[in-house]
Amino acid sequence: MKQLQLTVKTREGNGRGPSRRLRVAGAIPAVIYGKSGNRMIAVDQVAFRLLMRAKGPAAALIELSVEGAGKMLTLIKEFQRHPITQKFLHIDLLEIDPNVPMTAPVPVRTIGEPVGVKIDGGTLALVSQTVTVRCLPKDLPEFLEVDVSHLKVNESIHVGEVKPPAGITFPGDLKRVIAIVSEMAAEEAASAPATGAPVVAADGTTAAPAADGAATPAAAAAAGGDAAKAPAAAPAAKK
Repeated sequence: MKQLQLTVKTREGNGRGPSRRLRVAGAIPAVIYGKSGNRMIAVDQVAFRLLMRAKGPAAALIELSVEGAGKMLTLIKEFQRHPITQKFLHIDLLEIDPNVPMTAPVPVRTIGEPVGVKIDGGTLALVSQTVTVRCLPKDLPEFLEVDVSHLKVNESIHVGEVKPPAGITFPGDLKRVIAIVSEMAAEEAASAPATGAPVVAADGTTAAPAADGAATPAAAAAAGGDAAKAPAAAPAAKK
């Protein structure tokens, strides 16, 4: 389990006006959703950016130190960012009871090189970036590791085929595809047009063919072709 710490402040007021003033002051409006009600807080923009950098793509719990309200365990539910500046605009957090099972998405990390890729030239595609797990907060994994080394071309692995880590269950669709090996790469290689042979000039030098396989005019001229021997067109007569 990955757990990070963050200090936040309670905030007053709701709506666009107060939220806009918070952002101008370098803070992010946020909401903690809990069983006892929702709590509005303000999160420092720089502190949250550093936390997200430390978190990376892994699943992680966030221990909040709320000014005047003690500590609580939370999970980032979702956040919004500005499309241009990439600054965080809003954060939703979910309060977690450390003694009660929780449900959360966990990123998938594949292990091994599939047989279909190594031998048959197939392509591995990760269909599900995350898989939902249910467990106690202390058992939340950073990643769900899935071994794909046995997959052949046109074979896939489903959620129900993955052995869950200790203390974890998969509450979602067990038939959901996690990864698949397709034969696309092999088919593309077989259907690729052959490259034309290089043109050999009289002096033994070679010239690369054009994209469609035909020799370029310069190459034809170097090879002594008829095009090179043809006289240039006479200039148009002036009127």
